[in-house]
Amino acid sequence: MPLLRVGYKLLHYTDAQPSGAVRETLVLTHGLGSSQDFYGPIVPQLTAQSFRCIAFDTTGAARSPYTCVEQSVASLAADALAVLDALEVRKAVVVGHSMGGIVAAHLAATAPARIVAAVLIGPVLPSPAVADVFEKRIRVVAEQGMEAMANTIPGAAVGAKASALTKAFIRELLLAQDARGYVSNCRVIAGAEPPDYAHISIPCLIIAGAEDKSAPLEGCKKILAAIGAEEKRMEVLDGVGHWHCLEAPDEVARRIIDFYHQIQ
Repeated sequence: MPLLRVGYKLLHYTDAQPSGAVRETLVLTHGLGSSQDFYGPIVPQLTAQSFRCIAFDTTGAARSPYTCVEQSVASLAADALAVLDALEVRKAVVVGHSMGGIVAAHLAATAPARIVAAVLIGPVLPSPAVADVFEKRIRVVAEQGMEAMANTIPGAAVGAKASALTKAFIRELLLAQDARGYVSNCRVIAGAEPPDYAHISIPCLIIAGAEDKSAPLEGCKKILAAIGAEEKRMEVLDGVGHWHCLEAPDEVARRIIDFYHQIQ
């Protein structure tokens, strides 16, 4: 099993390489209750366009063991850079979904020497209201375990385009979580402050779901307005909820590829 040791952590990762020369490297960080497999449906299209795709399970999620140490947006961002260091990648485009969108924005603001562009997919906008939602979720998981999340999120967090297979995949992602790691990552979101969007100077793309209740359009628009970069844009996917790469993989991949070509 491909594991990287990052300090006291073990991170499970996949390094998907194109058949020819690498145009650019993408580092992909997922959201709460998810894994690197969230990006599985878009990776073949990206590698076909000569992108190297490095995806990893956030500490405490999926196959990256829970460490009993509380994390933060900053520590998860440091993990992404450590993965790049371990694989000898000097610069990359960061792609982050949901909680990973907060991490990706933090990297864009704080590590422009390493991050050449950022793609935020359904990024969560930290706020007291969001913190309350995740504090409640922590209590539910503490009492009922991951089954409670698996029985509700697959139906509630997707849009009209989502298939039964997509919902089953999301359910499996949730059931595969260590409840302790899931709660720890809930605390990351609950305790997060908004990244320093104004200090982001690299090109940024936000991909939003028109039917996303977890990262609604209003929040995505606020993030876009706050980003300081001159090159920034938002693409809205009709009929899509919060699990963009599973609900509309072709559309997400196309937006990322088109964005990269436009900023070159």
